Amino acid sequence: MSRLLLLLLPVLLLAACASHRPLAPAAGAGLDPVFWATQAAREAELAAQPDWRLRGRAAFADGHESATVQIDWRQRGEAFDIQLQAPVTGRSLRLAGRPGWARLDGLEGGPREAADAEQLLLEATGWALPVAQFPAWVRGMRGAGPVAALAFDAVGRPLGWQQAGWRLEYRDWWPGEPPLPRRLFAERDALTVRIVVSEWTLGPEVGAP
Repeated sequence: MSRLLLLLLPVLLLAACASHRPLAPAAGAGLDPVFWATQAAREAELAAQPDWRLRGRAAFADGHESATVQIDWRQRGEAFDIQLQAPVTGRSLRLAGRPGWARLDGLEGGPREAADAEQLLLEATGWALPVAQFPAWVRGMRGAGPVAALAFDAVGRPLGWQQAGWRLEYRDWWPGEPPLPRRLFAERDALTVRIVVSEWTLGPEVGAP
């Protein structure tokens, strides 16, 4: 039996994440300098709020198998605490740490530690979650390093981009100022992670990871 099935049963796909559409800018919007300025302003505003929490669902796939879990991600600065729980069985994993160190709890055989959180989760479960970049990406911000194919919708929100080997798509947003993503799809080769956010919290009230 595979690692995915051993860890969290049953496995499910997010119905809302099953479809795929090509990344393309809205007509005339991708090169509008006003939208680039709007994105930079949004990123500056969000960067000034390094503490946040999201709750929702995450769907993982590796080209052969897929699983859907409930996700509760708390971030305080560079420290993260990510809870992943099967909606039916209640089986859960907890990935917590900071840059250069991570610990994964909930595995058969006991917890594991490693310097690279993304690699630790991938080796233990087969799931790809770019932990280093996601704190920016999941809020609609560009992460560290070069970005390609950045495009905007008709009101200046990013449709997606390519960065660090991943292709991102934003398919829905929560209203508010600044707007925050409701649905984020990311893929790298056969690996995909798709997040549907049901609740956002910004500010120190998220609690310590």
